[in-house]
Amino acid sequence: MSEFFNLPILESFSAQEFNKTKPFPNHLFKKILLPEAFNELYNHFPCLDLFEKHVNKPRGKSGQRPHNRYYLAFEKSIYHKNDQSGSGVAKIEQLPKVWQDFVREVQTFEPYQEFLRRCLNLDEYVIRYAWHVGETGSEVSPHCDSFDKIGTHIFYFNTSADWEVEWGGSILALGGKRTAKTNPDISDFETVESFDIRDNSSFLFKNTADGWHATEVLTCPPNHYRRLFNVIVQKRKTEKTLKKLWHYLSGKN
Repeated sequence: MSEFFNLPILESFSAQEFNKTKPFPNHLFKKILLPEAFNELYNHFPCLDLFEKHVNKPRGKSGQRPHNRYYLAFEKSIYHKNDQSGSGVAKIEQLPKVWQDFVREVQTFEPYQEFLRRCLNLDEYVIRYAWHVGETGSEVSPHCDSFDKIGTHIFYFNTSADWEVEWGGSILALGGKRTAKTNPDISDFETVESFDIRDNSSFLFKNTADGWHATEVLTCPPNHYRRLFNVIVQKRKTEKTLKKLWHYLSGKN
């Protein structure tokens, strides 16, 4: 049994249909978390004091606009080269109890790991975890993820009671890029599919060369926040030359 996951959704989901999805494999899940588990995680989302604020961090040589946000990594941050302490990095004991239990289940619960392997065609991989919080003016400009990412499962922690669709925040799957620029705008794509992230939603996608995605600039009132938790599936650290090329073309996220 799982304390957090809706097992019938995990076990019945078609990896074959997922991988046929255009412009890149993606799917929005509704209620993949058990309702009571979602509510507990929502009510005990990690305190903003643990996060570090990212303002105008460059995105490689792509020229893409910075992804300004609050950021928190679990145990080790890609933004901390040596010192893995202080704001922006959380050890397991710093998390609320329900989040400690959730992270442990994500790490060890075989039906969830099998779900990821099946959907993302995994063999060898590693997983890292990070929380993002967006506020008024935050944006996720169009980008593909860095080469070492295989895919990401994003769990959102907003509800219809605390977030309006008109404020932005929906994740956008972009298709048909009409420019050679590495820093395109949303208007540079032929297709824009918007997914409502509220009320126990999560978004799984596979990282591909055409995996462009974005979020519009947030227009929420002060003290309203877009909140999410990323399960980031990565390749082991190999193919350094290709990785650098991917970073050059797409920018690091």
